[in-house]
Amino acid sequence: MQLRLTRRALADLGLDPRQYSRRDARDYVSAHPVVRAFVERRSQGPRGQETTHLPVTAATVYNLHVGRSRGLTWHDEEADVVWLLGAGLHESGSAADAYAVLKERDRAGSLMPDEADYLDLEMTASETADFVRQVALQAPQLVDEARRNPATEVRGLIAGRLEVGVQVERADDPVTGDFLEEVWIGFRMPPQPGPTELPSQPEWALAVLAAMVPVPVSFSDLDFGGTFPRHGGTAPNEIVVCWRSQ
Repeated sequence: MQLRLTRRALADLGLDPRQYSRRDARDYVSAHPVVRAFVERRSQGPRGQETTHLPVTAATVYNLHVGRSRGLTWHDEEADVVWLLGAGLHESGSAADAYAVLKERDRAGSLMPDEADYLDLEMTASETADFVRQVALQAPQLVDEARRNPATEVRGLIAGRLEVGVQVERADDPVTGDFLEEVWIGFRMPPQPGPTELPSQPEWALAVLAAMVPVPVSFSDLDFGGTFPRHGGTAPNEIVVCWRSQ
């Protein structure tokens, strides 16, 4: 799930869309208290506790309270993006009140994300190539290092943003010489802030796995979930994947 601000919401907070519109809000939580609150609360779940009825749009929007500031958020379930649609100061009874302004935008058809906002979700060809290049180099290196150090977790940062743990468990048959290998992958969530643009989740996780999984293993052989075999088990919010091969 991505957390995004529309270009109008960025302008409401005095943030330059040229700098922030193509980035997940987790990357710039310190830019404004409203951004920080948006990330902290909607990272826990896409819904809030209080809704505002819009005069035109049928979408369910949730209120965001931050001191004197108010905002509206909306979960686009199809794109799996929670949007901050706009924000302003709460001035009860005033035409300049945040809710009054945002409802007026709804009447004018300018509250919800527009084409430019959705285009901001897409990576450019150069950004895609940069991400793929880093994954293709760094992901296999982690698996190779884990194979050299069985039963020991190897950690690395892929594309400067994806904190990944790899652990290889290997059982050898002394009679036949065969062995069974289990490879465990743990993705710590959310991704770290950084300059590299990422595809949306789960696309970035699948790209990393594609660079790690050996050719004889298909994606249908992957087990999602389970307990990572490190001391202490799976970390909070960690995505765990395992496959087995001989």
